[in-house]
Amino acid sequence: QKSSTMLYADKRALETNLKVELLEIREKELNFYTNNCQNIGTQAAMLAGFAFAGMMQPLPDQPEVLRVLFLVSTVSALGLQLVTVVTTTLLSMLSPGLALRGPDGSMHTAVDGMVD
Repeated sequence: QKSSTMLYADKRALETNLKVELLEIREKELNFYTNNCQNIGTQAAMLAGFAFAGMMQPLPDQPEVLRVLFLVSTVSALGLQLVTVVTTTLLSMLSPGLALRGPDGSMHTAVDGMVD
């Protein structure tokens, strides 16, 4: 009876150690993806600033089609960069919070959500 109890305790300890090691690996992944999101957000903010500066420049005397094309492409670039900034900011803020304060298994959900 005592040896089967000891085997069961050893099995539970091994399972617990495996879960802890897996969580440590997932935490490193979460930190990696969070840093990547922050870097992408920083670059997108810088490019949005360039697009805004390009929009504020006076347009030279060119055909109307070229002026409209320039403004449409600049506004599109600015809008897409701002969407990128907001998305990466939300990801880098909410994913670690979910991983820390969520229910069991939320670390995997947070990391998989950042990957997708």
